[in-house]
Amino acid sequence: MKTALLSVSDKTGIAIFAQKLEKLGFRIISTGGTFRTLKKHHLKNLIEVSDFTKFPEGLDGRIKTLTPQVFGGILNLRNENSHQEFCQTNQIENIDLVVVNLYPFKETYENIDKNFEDKVENIDIGGPSMIRAAAKNYEFCAPIVDPTDYNHVVEQYEKEGDLNLEFRKELATKVFEMTANYDLLIAKFWAENTKISEEKGALRYGENPHQKAVTLRDPFAKGANLIGAKVLNGKPLSFNNFGDANGALELAMSFKEPFAAIIKHATPCGAAIGETVEEAFDKAYKADSISAFGGVIAINREITEELARKIVSFFNEIVLAPKISDEALKVFQEKPNLRVLEISNFDQVTPDISLKHVRGGILVQDLDLFLPDFQNLETATKQEPTQQERLDLEIAWKIVKIVKSNAIAVVKNGIMLGKGGGQTSRVDAMEIALSHAGEQSKGAVLASDAFFPFPDAIEKAGEYGISSIIQPGGAKNDSLVFEKSDSLNISMVLTKTRAFLH
Repeated sequence: MKTALLSVSDKTGIAIFAQKLEKLGFRIISTGGTFRTLKKHHLKNLIEVSDFTKFPEGLDGRIKTLTPQVFGGILNLRNENSHQEFCQTNQIENIDLVVVNLYPFKETYENIDKNFEDKVENIDIGGPSMIRAAAKNYEFCAPIVDPTDYNHVVEQYEKEGDLNLEFRKELATKVFEMTANYDLLIAKFWAENTKISEEKGALRYGENPHQKAVTLRDPFAKGANLIGAKVLNGKPLSFNNFGDANGALELAMSFKEPFAAIIKHATPCGAAIGETVEEAFDKAYKADSISAFGGVIAINREITEELARKIVSFFNEIVLAPKISDEALKVFQEKPNLRVLEISNFDQVTPDISLKHVRGGILVQDLDLFLPDFQNLETATKQEPTQQERLDLEIAWKIVKIVKSNAIAVVKNGIMLGKGGGQTSRVDAMEIALSHAGEQSKGAVLASDAFFPFPDAIEKAGEYGISSIIQPGGAKNDSLVFEKSDSLNISMVLTKTRAFLH
């Protein structure tokens, strides 16, 4: 006889499901309120969990299923002899289905009438543990957390006598989606009730003052770490500070040469390389000194006293670097509100994930760390870029990767002269970037984060004297774009990979 463990807060359809499982030959183990609900429906093979485990429920229901009998029944590998010998010796019986949904923490968290203790009591412990255990052992014990799956489970048992492997994987996926979101909200709840510190806890507010926000540390993060940065001076970072600083950090880490960038609203307004970091900063600042006011400054070398003096000569929100010299820190401390971050492992660009919340769920993707082999890019035009142009094309591509799509970046002699981002038309983005650069565009290079659908943007680049372009390629009208570039003596290289940022 197969065994199903049923323990649900949302009892939608649970009684009918249990009756169908019983007809399929299942014995039903259940807990607390679920047991009482099922008992009213006169199931013949219904057992309370305490009778199954030979251990009483206790601590006001906090101990119900956290026993070796339950977790051994869920986790044992049926095709592993040592597991089966252990189970026989310790009288552990197999559990084949775990049907669990969790305490309604979200509803309690959002209820303004519930106090802190009420919310803590609605943090489920046994439920997440059981479904995660079943999901890990999905080949032998299927986890069911969504009532809409009840009929699918019954249908497969009726038609096939068991659940197929692909469906079991789908059920396991739902488990980890559920627990990930459940734990994220719990972590936010605790952080909101944690004393504000430099590293974690509640922020003053979110993107706008009416939004609540927190920082949550990723314990698995390696390499350069913004949340774990040493705050050497200034106020704690705000929600928007973190967003701007992250873009600045990602950009600065992508350069091996001495590099400086000034970021406003997650977009670079100044960026440049130099023989020294002081030279790089001078170039980045002079490229757009007006926009630099109130920005985030990212430096990929130690900040010296000389550089610190230049930085504090105008208003800035944040300065970040791999190292701040003692002399530089004394200069920064003259500005008590200037946030100064020292970030260890600055040169360790490690893989990560990027999250974006949408209504009903979270989009999860790999962080875009891809950079092409710049010295071996395919040239799509008759004219090849010069070595200086290749260097500038590399810089332009690294910059355009952190500009919101549609994105264009203009670079000359290692200095970003213009950028256009967040436009609905690539031609508009081109116009904005080129107008920023103005007369300096002549002989400059240009990066586009995605292909050019038509040659019109190339015509605009030609009007400003752009000499070389880097772009992904792959448009239906590539041949027309390449022809237009040739007619304007603009060399063009292809990354074969786009760099959208939305």
